[in-house]
Amino acid sequence: MEVPKRPMINDALRLLRLYLGLSQNHLASALELSQSTISEIESGTKSVTMEVLERYSSKFDVRMSQLLFFAEELQDQPVKTKGKLIVAPRVLSLLELLAPKEIADAS
Repeated sequence: MEVPKRPMINDALRLLRLYLGLSQNHLASALELSQSTISEIESGTKSVTMEVLERYSSKFDVRMSQLLFFAEELQDQPVKTKGKLIVAPRVLSLLELLAPKEIADAS
């Protein structure tokens, strides 16, 4: 049985948090969400809603289109739209290699 993979958007949001230098607690506070919600999103056990993406977008001045770039998956996509979808996981892999280390929560 194949293990389901975590959606790219979940990884992208985790990396965004790391690049911003925030702990899950600080991010949760900034977005007015619970820390457990942030944890579930980042681990892929909770789906990301448009409302949550809008919070990230407005709070951190990131365009929705930049976030949604990582929300699409390759499954069931026509060949002509797969180009950018093939690039997205590679971009994510590169960002993962360059990502700062996890922030320890000092609260």
